[in-house]
Amino acid sequence: MNIQIGARVRSFDFIFNKSGRDLEGPEACFVEGEVVAFDYAEGCKRYCILVDRDVFGGKEEEHRIGRLVTPPINGTPCFDQGFTEFVLAL
Repeated sequence: MNIQIGARVRSFDFIFNKSGRDLEGPEACFVEGEVVAFDYAEGCKRYCILVDRDVFGGKEEEHRIGRLVTPPINGTPCFDQGFTEFVLAL
């Protein structure tokens, strides 16, 4: 699915291990929010996500709520493991 501005998404912090997409438990690390823009930074296109939910280590946090996070657009080549796919539409 092509994620557009206005989409509600979940962006995982770590996906290069078997528990990288956990939604609960100590390995669950992600944010949820709305895509508000696109950007180009650090050599690639990125989503700009306004965070309204922050989960780290399986616990609800507030550190990133109200902030923008900018994960790479899905399909961006990774240095060592294929292509990015950190962000899912909800």
